[in-house]
Amino acid sequence: MTVSNLAKIEALLYAAGDQGITLREVAQRTALSTAACRQLIERITEQFASNGDCGLQVLVSDDVYRLGTKDSLADLVNDYVNDAKPRVLSQAALETIAIIMYNQPVTRIEIDDIRGVNSSAIIHRLINQGLVEVAGIRQEVGNPKEYRATNFALDYFGLHSIKELPVLPSDEKLDDNTSDALLTRFNKEINHDKED
Repeated sequence: MTVSNLAKIEALLYAAGDQGITLREVAQRTALSTAACRQLIERITEQFASNGDCGLQVLVSDDVYRLGTKDSLADLVNDYVNDAKPRVLSQAALETIAIIMYNQPVTRIEIDDIRGVNSSAIIHRLINQGLVEVAGIRQEVGNPKEYRATNFALDYFGLHSIKELPVLPSDEKLDDNTSDALLTRFNKEINHDKED
């Protein structure tokens, strides 16, 4: 039995899990052009959307494609996986993830400098919740880890890309004097977007 290119791409999207897969990676794995892969992914997206018997959709964040459940099934799925997704993030966790999102990739020391307190425990908790990941190692004394927000974090806050974050005024710097104002604006903008 011959396997279609459409089936191959569906399988790759499934296998990629929460990490997702880029168009370039799909093209490399299937030996198709990126244009052909984009068209096939669009076809899969349309098929999922138009099929009432299918509970899946294709999600795109920062040009990374993943499979997810349809928005209409959110309550059902949330009931099943509510332990995996943090219900409520503390003020300190929200502040930390906002700093990471605006500055990524960013080291713990840089986060600590902005917050004015040690953030190790909060960063560790955010990693365990799947909201933050290690982006790399900075080539400087001590080789500190750099952190960034995950695609799950973008989904959690209802964003498709980091570019959708509320814009900071050009003269505003992220430091301990602005972290409270940033957090307030971040929460307000994210909550406003979720209501729309």
